[in-house]
Amino acid sequence: MAAYQTNAIILKREDIFEADRIYHLYTEDFGRVRTLAGSVRKINSKLAGHLEPFNLIWVELMSKKGGDLFITTALSEHSLLPQNPLPPQITLFTKMADFSVRMLKEPQKDGALWNFILGNFINAGKVESGSGDKFLSDFKSGFIKLMGFGDNWQEARYYLDDFGVL
Repeated sequence: MAAYQTNAIILKREDIFEADRIYHLYTEDFGRVRTLAGSVRKINSKLAGHLEPFNLIWVELMSKKGGDLFITTALSEHSLLPQNPLPPQITLFTKMADFSVRMLKEPQKDGALWNFILGNFINAGKVESGSGDKFLSDFKSGFIKLMGFGDNWQEARYYLDDFGVL
């Protein structure tokens, strides 16, 4: 069993079994990873408050047989979502996170992409009401440029549709 420590953004969470959750994280050192947090939905769980969507966290991951990753420790640095968010802000964050999860299929460290995603989540909290669609469009365009598609959104869309990403 190996232990890893890194900073991460919580993109998505899914409830499984009675008290466990699967988390989709974008990490600074490993790229996108899918992890399990056991008993995190129990009332006395110490991890629950730190593992909220759109939190920037420091996390310790343990690799077990078969390569599965488990969260053993998590400390939230801060929430990327502003306090008392409006519904359009929550929608924007959710769409950005869903797009990121669909685009990033495997763990692969990319410093430029980490800075891009983190910077955009920080800036998304400052977006004025009514300009969320423009911000999301700019986010997607910048994302695909970093993924190597350049400015050709149509080519990227064709390629990604073939692989079921969009």
